[in-house]
Amino acid sequence: MDERQIPRLRMYLLPLLVTFTLMLVSGGLVLWQWLALESRNRSEHEQRFQVEAQEIAQRIGIRMRAYEMVLRGMAGLMVGSNSVSAEEWARATDQLQLQERYPGIQALAWARYLKHEELNEFLGEIWEQGRRDFRVFPTEPREQYLVVQYTSPMDWRNRRTLGFDMLTEAVRRDAIELAWASGEPSLTGPLKLRQETDQQAQTGLLLYMPVYRPDAPSSTEEERRAALVGMVCGAFRLNDLMDGILGTQSNYYRIDLKDLGSPDAPMLGHQEEAGQPRFHRVEELKLFGRTWALGVGSTAQYEAMLGNNRIAFSLWTGLAAAMLLSLLVGGYLYQRERQLLLSRSISNELAEREERFRMLLQHLPVATLTCLEDGRIEMANARAADLFGGVAENLVGQNLRRFLPGLLDLSQQLSRQAPTDLVETELLQDDGERIAVAFSLSTINHGHDQRYLFILVDLQARKSAEERFRLVVEASPNAIVLVDSRGRIAMVNRQTEQLFGYGRAEMLDSPVEMLLPESLREAHVAMRESFQKKPEQRRMGSNRELFGQHRDGRLIPLEVGLSPIRAGRELMVQAVIIDISERKAAEQRLRDQAEQLMLANRYKSEFLANMSHELRTPLNSILILSDQLRQNMVGNLTEKQTRHADIVHRAGSDLLQLINDVLDLAKVEAGRMQLKLEPLNVQDMLAELDGSLRPMAEIKGLRLSTHIQAGVPRVIHSDRVRLHQILRNLLSNALKFTEQGEVELSVELDPAAAIDEREVLCFVVRDTGIGIPEEQHERIFQAFQQIDGSTSRRFGGTGLGLAITRQLVLALDGDITLESVPGRGSRFIVRLPVAVAASQPKDDEEPAQPVRSGQGAAVLIVEDDVNFASVIAEEAQAHGFSSVHCRSGKQAIGLLQNERFAAVILDILLPDISGWQIYRRLRGHANHRTTPVNIISCVPQPQDWNEDATRYLVKPIAREDLEQVFQDLEGGRPPEDRKLLLVEDVEVEREHYREHLKQLGFDVVASANGESARKAYAEGEFSALVIDLDLPDQDGFELLDSLDRERPLDGSRVVINTGVDVNQQNLQRLRRYSAVVVRKAGDDLDNLSSAVQGFFSGLRQPQNSPVLDPLEGSRVLLVDDDVRNIYALSALLDETGMKVTAARDGVEAIDCFQREPFDLILMDMAMPNMDGYTATRVLKQEHGCGIPIIALTAHAMKGDREKCITAGADDYLAKPVSRQELLDMLYRWLEQPGGRHGAPAA
Repeated sequence: MDERQIPRLRMYLLPLLVTFTLMLVSGGLVLWQWLALESRNRSEHEQRFQVEAQEIAQRIGIRMRAYEMVLRGMAGLMVGSNSVSAEEWARATDQLQLQERYPGIQALAWARYLKHEELNEFLGEIWEQGRRDFRVFPTEPREQYLVVQYTSPMDWRNRRTLGFDMLTEAVRRDAIELAWASGEPSLTGPLKLRQETDQQAQTGLLLYMPVYRPDAPSSTEEERRAALVGMVCGAFRLNDLMDGILGTQSNYYRIDLKDLGSPDAPMLGHQEEAGQPRFHRVEELKLFGRTWALGVGSTAQYEAMLGNNRIAFSLWTGLAAAMLLSLLVGGYLYQRERQLLLSRSISNELAEREERFRMLLQHLPVATLTCLEDGRIEMANARAADLFGGVAENLVGQNLRRFLPGLLDLSQQLSRQAPTDLVETELLQDDGERIAVAFSLSTINHGHDQRYLFILVDLQARKSAEERFRLVVEASPNAIVLVDSRGRIAMVNRQTEQLFGYGRAEMLDSPVEMLLPESLREAHVAMRESFQKKPEQRRMGSNRELFGQHRDGRLIPLEVGLSPIRAGRELMVQAVIIDISERKAAEQRLRDQAEQLMLANRYKSEFLANMSHELRTPLNSILILSDQLRQNMVGNLTEKQTRHADIVHRAGSDLLQLINDVLDLAKVEAGRMQLKLEPLNVQDMLAELDGSLRPMAEIKGLRLSTHIQAGVPRVIHSDRVRLHQILRNLLSNALKFTEQGEVELSVELDPAAAIDEREVLCFVVRDTGIGIPEEQHERIFQAFQQIDGSTSRRFGGTGLGLAITRQLVLALDGDITLESVPGRGSRFIVRLPVAVAASQPKDDEEPAQPVRSGQGAAVLIVEDDVNFASVIAEEAQAHGFSSVHCRSGKQAIGLLQNERFAAVILDILLPDISGWQIYRRLRGHANHRTTPVNIISCVPQPQDWNEDATRYLVKPIAREDLEQVFQDLEGGRPPEDRKLLLVEDVEVEREHYREHLKQLGFDVVASANGESARKAYAEGEFSALVIDLDLPDQDGFELLDSLDRERPLDGSRVVINTGVDVNQQNLQRLRRYSAVVVRKAGDDLDNLSSAVQGFFSGLRQPQNSPVLDPLEGSRVLLVDDDVRNIYALSALLDETGMKVTAARDGVEAIDCFQREPFDLILMDMAMPNMDGYTATRVLKQEHGCGIPIIALTAHAMKGDREKCITAGADDYLAKPVSRQELLDMLYRWLEQPGGRHGAPAA
């Protein structure tokens, strides 16, 4: 504890200690006297309470004896009369005045003793007295009864005991037996009276007095038992009994009564008071054969009555006097100690101030001295002694000028500097060494005298730090310049000299603008001043070019980092300068390399374009001529020659597909592929894929299915062409690598993967093909890579399809994954984020009911376009037909199940299901196999479409074509021949097929081998042939060839019904007969029925009416510089009856156009002398060419079509041109009004 706190503690503790000691002593004396007085009083009270308890016990005994006398008096009444009536009993009890004279008794009763045989006589007497409600209870028969006959007073409680047999209860019976045997009154133990109810119940007692016949002896127990007449009984409620005995004194005593014979049975029920009574006494009572323990305790009222307030008042008065005396003595001592402490604290405070000043001086981290006016040192701390090189005590009394020779008079020195200024000087130590120091000078008052406070700072550490900083700056790889507040250079390093070419002496204390180009120096001054007003770290030169100037005048590209530095009160700026000349040179080299890459990419694009042109040009001739040869329309080629021509054509088509794949891959890799996002209907796209790929699946006997999960938006925004290409590539691969089973395309919605308000659709292509090993999953997505060499030889292909597919998926911001197990098939999963169209078709809306109109035979129109459907309905009514219009496929299927129609007009693209599904169901239903079907859709007709009896029209169609459809239906035709040749070697299967085909309405001729089939074919004509390939005498292919030699099979439907696998080569062999392959499936003949019935649709043959071919006689100007293309295209155009004129370049084409009239011009765009772009532009702009010009180009690169259309071409075809594409283009333009002879001869 601090010694300075002891007096203050004494000032408080001494008065308190004396006060408390005096208070305890005096208070103890007062308390001792009071306790002695209290003990004497308590002894007297206990003696008094003992006497009162004995008195209560005596009162209880006296009262119970009084009750005994009452019972004896009533017993005398019962003995003195032969028969006591109820009225006599009542008068006797009323005379007793029980409640007034004997309070506490509940009831006085007479109980008659009866034997069993006397009970009925007794009850009869009672009933004769008018008490018809009297009953004995309990009712069980017994040998003896002691029945309550009378009771008093007759209140509601006591009435409940009348008729009660008291011998039926054990406690009552014990007391009765004792009284009976002894002839004396007997008291029961505690029990519950019959008078009690559940509310305010009390413990009860019964006192029995036996009554004997007066004429019978009763000296012995046996005589008394024989002479018993009954019992007079007194009933007591114990709480009421005690209240009757104690009267008004019951509030002063707490009575506790126990029967020692039944200690567990409570006798008195009362509210327990909190705490133990102050006085308590137990007395023992013996009453009528029972022993009671009477406990008497004092209550709060009794104790309060005994209280002596004067004794308590004397205690508190004595204690108050002792406390007051103690406080007075303590207050006096406190005032005395306070005065002593105040005087001591004033003295100590002065000493403490001096000591604090001394301690502060000693502990300052800098050298500190106090001096007198003449310069003598009065006090110095240890730091000053260390700095001066001596001991602090030795410094006292010495003059300060000895150590600071340059110091002026202290008063003069003080006038020259502010108290906070530090003045640098040299200090002379005791050993004669001089060190750099800085000092400050200020004054302090010491009474009437003045002292000087002198503070010195050792500058040796700062000088060392400055030296280290200089070395670091010198070692920095960057140039560092320190500029003071005046804008002058305060420090530079060696790198600055090397960077700018100036010497250090030249730069120090020179304006920093000397390092800048002359054009920037004047502006830099203002920028420097602005920086000093708001100093902060700043980096310059990263976002715009910044230059410094070398001594020789050349400019140096720089990056500069500025940092403010505080040196005392001066703000300096540190500039770190980085020479970025080499970086600029590297950036230039990168730009040069980027330009070289762009140039190489441009050369690559030009190479691809030129390669495309050079490859497509000969391919154009190869494909056109090979297509003409394999069709053998003149019929002058052998079968082997046409087969060779077909191989050439297919090989050329494969080469064309390879070229297209290479170009697509090059576009994606070069980033030149542009996406065109547009609304597209998912259902329509799947229907297009189904229609184009289903023939390929049917040829291989595969099941192709498409599914759209519920919740998938119908209309999305994406690139229609690229998405179609992705799914087609995947489905084509799946069909290619699957030998049996199915290929499935499903579209699902992944709600958990939504991106930026775009939904994620999962396109899953699943097949049951060969599968792909896991180690090959990544390889197959690389260009020109396949699983292995054996796969390449077996299935063919270049390995570009999946590579292009992945690139297209990535371009659409999606991803593609593969799940596959060898031998169990594969799953390709494409996830694409797509924007959902604002308005979606609602699937849950109830579709509109079919619209019926017109009179006559009904035509079913399945078309979701209401306007076009109305046009069809009008045309049907004009030809005498009625119409039923369905807007969905499900409605159409429902109608076809219940109705028959004269014809069906079917669209393929429907909002709910594909039209192909309706077509297959229609052909598989017995009621509709011969129903004429006309397909009118925007989906192009499949290339291998061979349903000759089903008309296929592509939208938009002319009114004349629609009218022709109904003219054919209206005109009718004779029933077609239904004769069919069945060739099957297994007799059971042959008979099974014969019966099934007969049920379909065919006239079947069955043959068991090839020889009998040739004979049957030679004897008659057949509209259809069903042939098994595995025959006993020859191969099924040889049979087809022999039948074709016997009579061409062009007009017959050929169905191959076999259990043998048909490879790709044999499928190509069957194409010349337009054969359909059906795999045997046991009893399932649906595929066979569909294949045969697909040909016999029941459509009416159109009437033979002369129709002018728009190509016949048309004049075409063919412009191409390649003689092979001219020859091939001319041969194709000659077959159509067109007149062809050839030109080798644009100049010849203009000359020919001026000499002759033409209906159409086919213009190659890449030619010498004058290319097609220039020639087209000249013909359209200078010569007023009004006929169609179709651009032909082999580039097939992006932008070629737009470039041709911009030059003036009306349409565009990419080489190589297929026969069908060219004919479709010619028909499109030459069928238009004014399309022929659009330009007169010049």
